[in-house]
Amino acid sequence: MRRTAIALGAIGLGALMASSPALASFDGRWSVTVTTEVGECPSGPVGVRIEDNRIVATEVEGVTPWGYIEGDQVVARFNAGQDVMRAHGKLRGASGSGAWSSPNRYCGGRWSAQKQAD
Repeated sequence: MRRTAIALGAIGLGALMASSPALASFDGRWSVTVTTEVGECPSGPVGVRIEDNRIVATEVEGVTPWGYIEGDQVVARFNAGQDVMRAHGKLRGASGSGAWSSPNRYCGGRWSAQKQAD
C-alpha cells in the first residue's frame, strides 16, 4: 500500500477546479504513470478519477487525494498515513505531465497521464 501511495503522489494528476464547460473535459478516469528520478520511491501506473475538476478518488485503498485544475494547471496532494506526495503539471486534452515529490520520503520524479474511456 505504501508503494502505491507514493506512486499516487505523482499523479498528479491532480484534482480539478473550474467553472468553464471547456475544462469539464478533464473529468473521468485517468491512468497515471509515475517515474522516480531521485530517491527510492517506487514507479508504476495508478488510476485516479476526476469529477467537477477535482481529484476525487484513487485506485489505492487508504490514500486520500486532494487537488484541482485551474486552466490547464494541475495541483495535487496524496496522503497515506504519514506519507505525503505532491504533484503539479499540466493537462492538455486527453493527456498530461508534470513533476512530483515526497518531502518525507526524500524522493521525486515525473508523471504522465492519459485519459481513459469511461
